[in-house]
Amino acid sequence: MEPLTIIQLSDTHLHSEGQLLHGTIDSWQRTEQALEAAACLEPDAIVVTGDIADRGSPVHERAAELFNRTQRVLDCPVISVPGNHDPLGAVGELFNTRRLSTGPRPADTVHEVHGLRIIGLDSGGFQLAQGNLEREQLDWLSALLVAPAPLGSLLLLHHPPVEATNEARAGRGLQNPMELAAITAGSDIRAILCGHYHQASTSQLVNTPVFMAPAVSYNMNPFAPTQIVAEPAAAFNVINVGAKTVDAFAASSDQCSALSESPVLPAPVKSSQTSN
Repeated sequence: MEPLTIIQLSDTHLHSEGQLLHGTIDSWQRTEQALEAAACLEPDAIVVTGDIADRGSPVHERAAELFNRTQRVLDCPVISVPGNHDPLGAVGELFNTRRLSTGPRPADTVHEVHGLRIIGLDSGGFQLAQGNLEREQLDWLSALLVAPAPLGSLLLLHHPPVEATNEARAGRGLQNPMELAAITAGSDIRAILCGHYHQASTSQLVNTPVFMAPAVSYNMNPFAPTQIVAEPAAAFNVINVGAKTVDAFAASSDQCSALSESPVLPAPVKSSQTSN
C-alpha cells in the first residue's frame, strides 16, 4: 500500500481580528499558508494538536469555519484537539465533524482514515503549566484499544508525555505520562502526535514514538530557548504512515510553494493583517 500522508499543524495561536501575535506575527496568515501547503501534499488527514487560540481569544468559531472549509475542499478530515490556550469546551461540536464517536470530553474523538484510527484526547490545562488526562479519559482510551484497527492508531494530544529538550519549557508537558504509557505500551498506537513546545522534536514514551510538531505561528531557538526564531513561513509536520513504518519530518509552507498544479482552496477567511 502507499503510505498515508497526515499533515500535523500545531500551535496556531490565532488572535482576534486586527491583533498581531507578539506585535509582528499574523497568525491567521500563517495558518492559511500552512493549509495551502497541506493542499499541495494531497493529505489523507490534517490534524491540529492544540493552542488554536492565543490566550483564550474568542476565535474558535472562525477557526472551525476555516478548518471545515478546508475539509470540504480537500475531502479529508481535519481533526483538532485543544491546548492550554483554548478554554474548556472551545473545541466542541463545530470541530471534528467527521468523528465516529466522542469520549468524556467534547474533543476526545475517534476518526477512521483508510484503516488508520486517529484518536484525539483533550489534555486540558487551560492557563495551567501542565496538561492532564483524567481517569475517565484513560479508561475510555483503554477500552477503545481493546480492538486494534487495520493500520493501527495515532494518538493526538497537545501536551507531550515526555520532557522538553530545553530548560525554559521544563515541567510543562503532560502531568501523568506513565499512566498513559501503561495503556499505550503493547497497544496498536503507532505514534503520539503533540505540540506545545514550539520546536520540532522526537522522543519515545516507553516503546511508542512521540512526534512533536513545530508551531505554525512561531518557534523557539533550541540553542537560545527564550528567543523566537525569525521565520518567513508557516511550519508543520508531515507524517507518513505505511503498513510497517511511520516517519515524520518538519516542513514549511515556502518549501511547498515550488510544487506545481496544487489544489486551490476557496478564498480564505479574512486575515487580521492587511497586505501592503
